Amino acid sequence: MKLWWNNEKGSQSIELIGALPLFLLMIIIVWQCAMVASAALSAKAAAMEGARAAMVEGDYDRAARNMLGSYEVTSVSSSSVGSDYVQVSVTLNAPLLMSDKLFNTSGLSLPITSKVTVRKESKEEDE
Repeated sequence: MKLWWNNEKGSQSIELIGALPLFLLMIIIVWQCAMVASAALSAKAAAMEGARAAMVEGDYDRAARNMLGSYEVTSVSSSSVGSDYVQVSVTLNAPLLMSDKLFNTSGLSLPITSKVTVRKESKEEDE
């Protein structure tokens, strides 16, 4: 009986089985953070592109949506800030790693909003 208590065969396998789910969870969390950061950068770039279009009174909605590509865009809006500035806001849904495929959670998403304010171009007539 004493030999059975001191036997350590297979202890590394038990430790691996205990640590492996935590390691995989850590990888999933890091990957999700990278996906959200990428979506945030894309939202910022789309808001900037929309603001550039709105600055010269162009189609800011189409310019912002063209920058986003495959992201699900919730809203693109523009508003005037005073008489010289325009603000464009872009809201998109960031993809979640554990959404539809594993847990059947179709309504679960992470909304990301980015706002950019730029000064309007002055309308000067060439004579």
